[in-house]
Amino acid sequence: MSRRPRPEALTELLDKLWAERHLLEFLLFKLTSAKLILAADERFLVAPALNEVERAVELIRAAELSRSLAVARVAEEWGVPPLQLSLSYLAEHGPEATAGIFAEHRRAFLELAAEIEETAAANRRMATSALQTIRDSLGDTLGVLTGDDAGETYDPRGRRAALRVAGRRLEQSL
Repeated sequence: MSRRPRPEALTELLDKLWAERHLLEFLLFKLTSAKLILAADERFLVAPALNEVERAVELIRAAELSRSLAVARVAEEWGVPPLQLSLSYLAEHGPEATAGIFAEHRRAFLELAAEIEETAAANRRMATSALQTIRDSLGDTLGVLTGDDAGETYDPRGRRAALRVAGRRLEQSL
């Protein structure tokens, strides 16, 4: 490291890291909310919940870009490549006053990333299961409508009977 950055450059970087960390916490909150909605089987709330997750992801992408610009400024002042300025590097080589803060950010980002991945994976499993349940419950109906499956219905006496004609008629009329 040939030069030390101005305090403003490190302060700006720390501000960007705090903002990004709060956005990751916000994403975790939105993923957890979506998980609860999926667990409650509130299907009409799934789309709005997923839209909120996507909104949080977009905010994080913007924050990442902003952070990368702040990292580039510090790297230029230090005379090191921007890719070298990881949180570990900053904690080890940064000024003593900020080293602990960078180490704490690193720890928090690792924990948040693990929690986000775990929650997102649980959401994917629940959503896949819910989709399969929907397919299973609608399978006969959809099969009849598309003609893929004969389906079943009840005859006038209340006994189960195969339904073959309705699907073909619907398909033919379409």
